[in-house]
Amino acid sequence: MLNQLDATSGKTLLESIEKDDPKMALGIRNLMFTFEDLLGVPEAAIRELLGQLEKKTLALALRGASEELKNMIFKAMSSRAVEMLKEDIDVLGVVRARDVNAAQRTIVEVARKLESEGKIQLSAEAADEYVV
Repeated sequence: MLNQLDATSGKTLLESIEKDDPKMALGIRNLMFTFEDLLGVPEAAIRELLGQLEKKTLALALRGASEELKNMIFKAMSSRAVEMLKEDIDVLGVVRARDVNAAQRTIVEVARKLESEGKIQLSAEAADEYVV
């Protein structure tokens, strides 16, 4: 339901919940934006996010990502960086699902932090808002 609200109302409601129950607010935030939701993030924001991540975390997170998300992230990188990342992913071999999920959560947390600092927008819709 919160995803259907406009960004300002959703933020206000989540801040109110956070005052009363920070743990519940975090749980709601985790359900609202997932790693696969990065597919809807503008390319410039993806580039900013990639600059804040450790290579190992990104490689591990991408190990469990859809091909569509991998391709979108690769598109935001230089060809040399893509080749190096693909090698890092291959070297990982078999990994535990919980490790992949933890890496994906870490990336979502970094993305949220960048958004709260005003450095990126996590939705293409937010980039289309106008103030007159």
